[in-house]
Amino acid sequence: MSEIEAEPKPEQPRPQLTLRNVLLDIYNGIFSLITNPDARRVVIPIVISFASIGIKFIIANVKYTEIDFSTYMQQIRLVNDGEILYSDISGDTGDLVYPAGHVQIYQWINYLTNDGTDMDLAQSIFGWLFIGTLILVCCVYELCGEVPPWSIYLLVASKRLISIYILRLFNDCWTTACMVGVTLLLQVASMTNSSKLISLLLVLLASDLYSVAISIKMNALLYLPGFLLISYFLVDENLLKFVLVIAVIPLVQVLIGWKFLVPLFNDDTAKYIRWSYINQAFNFSRQFLYKWTVNWKFIPEDVFLSGPFARALLVIHMVILVVFVFTRFLNQRIIGKSIGQLVSDVFKFKSTISPTNKLISDNGPRLIMLIMSITNLIGVLCSRSLHYQFLAWYCWQLPFLLYITNIPWYLSGVLWIVHEIGWNVYPSTATSSLLIVLLN
Repeated sequence: MSEIEAEPKPEQPRPQLTLRNVLLDIYNGIFSLITNPDARRVVIPIVISFASIGIKFIIANVKYTEIDFSTYMQQIRLVNDGEILYSDISGDTGDLVYPAGHVQIYQWINYLTNDGTDMDLAQSIFGWLFIGTLILVCCVYELCGEVPPWSIYLLVASKRLISIYILRLFNDCWTTACMVGVTLLLQVASMTNSSKLISLLLVLLASDLYSVAISIKMNALLYLPGFLLISYFLVDENLLKFVLVIAVIPLVQVLIGWKFLVPLFNDDTAKYIRWSYINQAFNFSRQFLYKWTVNWKFIPEDVFLSGPFARALLVIHMVILVVFVFTRFLNQRIIGKSIGQLVSDVFKFKSTISPTNKLISDNGPRLIMLIMSITNLIGVLCSRSLHYQFLAWYCWQLPFLLYITNIPWYLSGVLWIVHEIGWNVYPSTATSSLLIVLLN
C-alpha cells in the first residue's frame, strides 16, 4: 500500500505589526483591566501597592488636621488616671460618648504614640488600618464572584475617605474594619456550610467581632437586621444555635465595658457609674448640630432639630427595612420556602433550612454582601444626621452596589464622582446635601 502524502496546510497569515494593531491591543488591554472580572486578581495587588505608596506620600506631604484626636487623647488620659465615671470624662470638643471598645483602641494608640504626641506614628497606624481594611474588602469582593476591576479602583478613589483615615484619625475607621471582617466571616461560613461545626464557629466569631464593632461606635447597629437574618440561616435555622450566636453580643459588651459597668458591685455608687456609662455610650436620643450635618442642609434648621422629624426618619427607616426584608431578603426564591413555613419551623429546635436556600449555595457570599450592604445603606439614608467622617460607614460598599445594579461602568464612575463631590463640599450646602440623599 502506497503511503498517501498529506497535503501541507496553508500557512496562516501572521498579524501585521502596524500602529493600528498595536493601539488596538493597548485598547483591549486597558478595557480588560477595567471590565474583565478575570483581571481582578492582577488589579488587586497593584491597587493595594499604589494605595500603600500613596498613603506614605500623604503622611509626608499633607498637613494633619486636628479635629477630635486630641480630645480622644485627653479623655484617655483621664481614664488612665483611674476615672471611670463617664459623665466626668471629657476633652476640648466634648464629653466621651463612645462605648468602651473605643476607649481601649485609643488607649493602645495613646501608649504606642507616647501619649498621643507622635503624630507620624498615629497617622501610620491609620494608614496600616486603611490598607488592612482595603485587603479585607478585596477579599469580600473576590468571594462575590464576577465583580469587575473598576469596582476595585473606586475603593481608593475617594479623597474624603482617605482624609478620614490618614488626616483625621476618626474612630469610624475601626468600626468599618470590624464590619468588613464580619461580612467576610459570614461569607466564609456560607462557603463552609457543609461542615456544620466550622460554619457555626465562624458565625460565632462573626458575632463576637460584630459586638466589638458596636463597642467602638453604635453605627454598627445599622447592620443588625441583616446580621440576624444571615446568621439564622447560616446556623441552619436552628433556634438553639441562633440563640447562642445572639448571646455572644451582650456577653462581649459586658466584657469590654467591665471597668465602667462594675458588675461585681451593686451599691448606689456602682449603679450611678454603670448608668452613666450606659446613658452616655449608648445614647439613642443624642442631639446633633445643624451646622455639621452633611445630609439634611436642604431642610430648615428648626425642622432638623424637631422631634417629629427624628420620629419620621425612624418610621421611614423601619418601613423600608420591612419592605426589603419581606419582599427581597425572605423571598421564597432566596430562602427556598414560604414565610409562613419559615415561621412555623422556628420552634422546632432543629435544623430546618431548605437545601435550596441560596445563602448556603455558591451565590451565598454574594447575597451576604448584598444583604449587609442594603441594610446598612438604608440606615445611612435615614440617619438623623451624617457628618463627614460617616462616609467611612458605607463607602466600601458603594462600588459593589453600583456593580450589582447593572449600570454601565462609565455611568457608575460618573455617579461615584458626583457622590464624591457632594461629600467634599465644605461646609455642606442645601445642594450638596440633596445630592448625597438622592444618590444614596
